[in-house]
Amino acid sequence: MKRAPLAGATPIPLRRAMIGAVNAALVATAIASPAAASTAASAGAVTAAAAAPPTGTLSIRNRKTSLTLEVGDVGGSGKGKVFSRFARGGNDVEQQWNFINGGKLVSRKLVRGQTMCLEADRASQLFVARCVGGKQSQKWAFKLAVDAPAPFKDAFTIQNFATKKCLVSARPNTRGNAVVGVGNCQTGNPLHQWTPAQTFTP
Repeated sequence: MKRAPLAGATPIPLRRAMIGAVNAALVATAIASPAAASTAASAGAVTAAAAAPPTGTLSIRNRKTSLTLEVGDVGGSGKGKVFSRFARGGNDVEQQWNFINGGKLVSRKLVRGQTMCLEADRASQLFVARCVGGKQSQKWAFKLAVDAPAPFKDAFTIQNFATKKCLVSARPNTRGNAVVGVGNCQTGNPLHQWTPAQTFTP
């Protein structure tokens, strides 16, 4: 015996027709704009992908220039220059960093007995200054940009909590150094990608 359809229920043939129409629309969209669909998927994957750098003391090298992040002289203002140049090797504290305390990049170079942290201000200036607990402009997030197969190292963008801008390198000058600053994040740009490598564990 056939049962009477429930009040308000959509007849089965009509439901099938509706599902078929939706599927056809999705296929048409993918065919019309495969690049856009691919870009959106890629962007979503990058946004979702987040990972911590290695533990211990790090050197941080730019993926495009192969130059290493370094702390320069600290002036009377208490702020020090940051740039990059070829890795010098050995126990060179100017090129050594620790990623600790919920996002601080702390230089192993002490200045007048004080620890110095990487910082960015609202004017897009990058420098090191005395570490201050809880200061958002001294906090950074590592976001996976290149998930490299072994034996290659992953590359990250490094984004400031306060300014939402990312660490970026200029191209090397004639002396083999490069200016390092912050700018609008470009995940796919190798000048915005950094490879942290463990120099030794604590």
